[in-house]
Amino acid sequence: MRRRRLLAALSVLPASLAGCGGRTGPTTDRPTETDTTVPGPTATPLSETEPLPNPPESPSPADALAFVREYERVAVRNALVEYAGDAPARRPEVGDPAATLVVESDAGYFLFGACSAAAQYGERGGYGRNRHEVPHFVGRGGHHEVAPWSAVVCESADEPFAAADPGANAVDPTEHYGAEIHLFRFDGAEHPVTVSVDYLDDGAPRAVFSTTVAASADAPDPAYEYVLGNLAVRRGKYRVTVDVAGASAADPDAVSTWTLSTPEAPSWTGLSVFVDDDGRPHIGLPDTDNDSLVPGPSLCARQLRHGE
Repeated sequence: MRRRRLLAALSVLPASLAGCGGRTGPTTDRPTETDTTVPGPTATPLSETEPLPNPPESPSPADALAFVREYERVAVRNALVEYAGDAPARRPEVGDPAATLVVESDAGYFLFGACSAAAQYGERGGYGRNRHEVPHFVGRGGHHEVAPWSAVVCESADEPFAAADPGANAVDPTEHYGAEIHLFRFDGAEHPVTVSVDYLDDGAPRAVFSTTVAASADAPDPAYEYVLGNLAVRRGKYRVTVDVAGASAADPDAVSTWTLSTPEAPSWTGLSVFVDDDGRPHIGLPDTDNDSLVPGPSLCARQLRHGE
């Protein structure tokens, strides 16, 4: 049995400016009240927005990373100004933006970006924004898209794949939510996407999970984040296969090995599937030590744990 639901992307974290957020709560760019320490009253108030940067025309990986960092800095800074309305955002603090490359494709680059900011607003008190694990596509021809993060669609297995021997499991499945995979559709959700997971250790491959994420005419472009959650707690190697029906791409499937060790490892929640605008799927894991750039744990874990 599985549970599938649409969740509003609500943040439970204050804006953490030293590291631009973290992987200890759900991904969001929604506003949050914050107790973040801000600089003294001599800081220059913000009263006007900055234009978002233009994507590079023929980007290298370094160009794509630099662009996403600057985009995130401007986006979170502008959020402070927009929240202020006619009054300036006083004592602003904008954290250092971060970015990581996840997948390089023929068409361009899929990346995650992050940054946080906070300011004071007179009697209204403090306000901050956390933007972390924000998915970007930077195309080789100067094209750019960024996912909206206005909602998360969850499909969670009631019971994760586990070994009978507790020593073979990374965690106790009755006490800890299982590993999850994140799907980002930059095709406007025009194609059904099938994701299958097989366990590869201890004999012949064993089917663990399979689902088809349907096309949706109501989704934005890029589409909402789709989380396949609570999939497994057993240590070892898995095979993840993604197939996109009706894709115009010549190669509408992708296969990758997924290794699970401990919940602290980026692979536990960071494995990401991106669907290009032509339906071509890609699978990647952020190569970074910065938790603000690794997806998860998602809202789905919280919802299933508390029965919300």
